[in-house]
Amino acid sequence: MKNRILAVGVMVLLAATLAIAGGDHAKGTKMDPAAKAAWFQKEFGLTDAQTSQVKALMEETFARYDALKAQNLGEAEMKAEKTKLMEAHDAKLKSILTADQWAKFEAYRAEHYKKEQAAKKQ
Repeated sequence: MKNRILAVGVMVLLAATLAIAGGDHAKGTKMDPAAKAAWFQKEFGLTDAQTSQVKALMEETFARYDALKAQNLGEAEMKAEKTKLMEAHDAKLKSILTADQWAKFEAYRAEHYKKEQAAKKQ
């Protein structure tokens, strides 16, 4: 009995440690707009003005996405609406970033997509 209690305690401690160690990029977590903008600034060399514009864009996009989820649309309709939302988001983001920053972002996105697809196949 004591061994079982000890084993359960160790498992809970391990799970809590992994959850904390996962940070903002842990699967299932969503970065807030300020953290996302700060990440963009670090990764793509944004100016302070660009960072504040990206933060505002993220706030708008997150709010629109949350409103979209609240509508309880069907799968196909939801996918179409998300595509429209991301196209609008990308157009605004492209207008904020320089050509070099946009190229770096697209390269990052393509690499991230490849890794995501490879992980799904496993």
